[in-house]
Amino acid sequence: MITVLVVGLLAMSVCLALQALASMLAARYFARATKQPLGPKPWRSIFLQFSILMIVLMIGNIVQVAFWALLYRSLGAFEDFETAVYFSGVTFTSLGYGDVVLSGRMRLLAPLQAANGLMMFGVTTALFIAAVQHATAKWTAAHPARAQDAG
Repeated sequence: MITVLVVGLLAMSVCLALQALASMLAARYFARATKQPLGPKPWRSIFLQFSILMIVLMIGNIVQVAFWALLYRSLGAFEDFETAVYFSGVTFTSLGYGDVVLSGRMRLLAPLQAANGLMMFGVTTALFIAAVQHATAKWTAAHPARAQDAG
C-alpha cells in the first residue's frame, strides 16, 4: 500500500511540473499577446488570444492524462493504451463513470489522480480567469466610454 501511495505522489509531482511548464508557456504567450494592439476588431483579437491560451492550457492537462495512462500501462493495470487513457481522462476530470476500474492495491491510485486533476484544473482555471481580468482591465482602460455603457 505504501509503495502505491509513493508512486501516486511521485506521479502527482510530475504532473505539477507539467502543469507549471504549460502555465509558464501560456502566461508567456499571453503576456506577449497583450502587448500587441487589439486592432480594428478588438473582440476578435481577444477571442483569439483566449482561444490560444485555452488550447495551451488544455494541452498541458491532456499531457498529464497521458502521463497517468502511461503509468497505468507500465503497471499492467490495462491491456491497451486507449483504455488506460480513457480511464485516466475520466479519473483526472473526476467524472469517474465506473465502467473501467483499477483492481487490487492499484485502486489507491485513482483517488490520488482525481485529486491531482482537481488541483491542476484549478490552476488552469485560475490562469484563465486572471487572463480574462487582465483583458477586461485593458479593454476598459482603452475604451472608458464603452465600459460605462456596458455597465
